[in-house]
Amino acid sequence: MELSINSRLLCFGDSWTAGHGIEADTRWEMDAYPPQFIVKLREGNSWPRWLSNKYDIPFVNMGGCGWGNEWIYDSIKECIDNEMFSKDDLIIVSFSYPYRYHDKNKYGPVEILFKLYEILKPYNHYFFNAFYPLLKDEDFDMSMIPHTFINPEYSYSDVLIKHEKKTREFVWQQNKRKVWTDNRFSEGHYHPNLNGYKIISEYIYSEIINHNNVKNKII
Repeated sequence: MELSINSRLLCFGDSWTAGHGIEADTRWEMDAYPPQFIVKLREGNSWPRWLSNKYDIPFVNMGGCGWGNEWIYDSIKECIDNEMFSKDDLIIVSFSYPYRYHDKNKYGPVEILFKLYEILKPYNHYFFNAFYPLLKDEDFDMSMIPHTFINPEYSYSDVLIKHEKKTREFVWQQNKRKVWTDNRFSEGHYHPNLNGYKIISEYIYSEIINHNNVKNKII
């Protein structure tokens, strides 16, 4: 993957991209739509910032608290329709919980994956899972997954759980969780803290490097 002086990092996702959990003010712990100050604090210190530092390029955090995958798709499509993307850009999509707003969604998890892949094929892009694997509960041939979907059976939350168990470092908002003891989760109930988002950026960066090294060997 080659980036240029004109490259930008463009990141799409839900609250795990928007940066929910960075703030130390407990008043906004469960609030998806806090004052603008908290919104800017979140989006300016989430993993897109730390990832952009590694690439030394500007970033745009397009994560939205409470967003489902169809909202992410609509946001990306709007950018494409308005010619906001460049072939120099690096685009990262972090999938939200696949069944959020399931009673209102037009597409299932597999459909939304391929719809996103189709519109992003001309661009330099990668897919990741935020806190729950997109296809975990789907009866689907995993060999058919687009090559740009990195570790489709893994998620950012798995990265943090593994790190927390190994190091005993605080990785969750408000330091409420010390060492993870089980694999249960409640949608929207927990998010990373600043340390957690930095760890996520390290994971994304290393996985993209690994992916491109493998790709180059195959070629």
